[in-house]
Amino acid sequence: MIIEIRDSSDLMSFEVTYNGDIQYIKVFYSTEKTRAGKYYGEFYKKMDALASDLKRFKQELDEDCEKAAKIAKDAANKALSERFGSLRYIIDEHLWDEDIVISKILDDRKEEMLALAQKTFNNEVLLEEDGAEEYKIHLDEGGIEVDGEGVETSIMEFFDSDDYHELNEEKLEKLEKLDWFIIWSRTVAGEFKTERGLHEGNYSSKELNMKNCLLTYRDLPLIVPTNGTDIFSNELEIHFIDETRASLEMSES
Repeated sequence: MIIEIRDSSDLMSFEVTYNGDIQYIKVFYSTEKTRAGKYYGEFYKKMDALASDLKRFKQELDEDCEKAAKIAKDAANKALSERFGSLRYIIDEHLWDEDIVISKILDDRKEEMLALAQKTFNNEVLLEEDGAEEYKIHLDEGGIEVDGEGVETSIMEFFDSDDYHELNEEKLEKLEKLDWFIIWSRTVAGEFKTERGLHEGNYSSKELNMKNCLLTYRDLPLIVPTNGTDIFSNELEIHFIDETRASLEMSES
């Protein structure tokens, strides 16, 4: 029996890259782990206490806004009548909005949460807080290259798939159920390969797939930059239970 030993240098190899954008996301919110943290545990506990007040004030506003709006409208119509004469001027029912009534104490609590978050969060916290949830996703404005050359491989089917949208929506729905959360999102552009880098054999579009909103080749995500990357956006926001949000400045430690 003759055994043929092939030199590994005879095997063809190639590199697959995704030339496009990746969004890096890190979310900070209260969990048993973050509340027990040595350095930032007190921050999460204080935010929870403020958010508890905020939740109560929001419920009170929801219950009282219709009544408060009617009081405000009746008072305005009365003031107009006394100043300009009966029925000369009145508040337009079609333009009137109950949301004109806000809760000052609710807004004050949001300002307290914003100030506490701004005081606590800096670049060191953003990078080192290990209790946060981290994930990344590919964005659809890009293409696949093999050894630096574009290939006629359509990837839009992955981004248009129900799985891609449902996974993103599930993450958002989970966050929206929280009393508060802080989200850091960065979008960077570049060329991204797999950890393996070179692959043996021949490229096949059938081996391109998507898992957890990341394009993969041979089940390996295309997330390792081949060179430098360009940052297109870098945002830090706090989200409140009343479905409002505010931007935070990313200060130095």
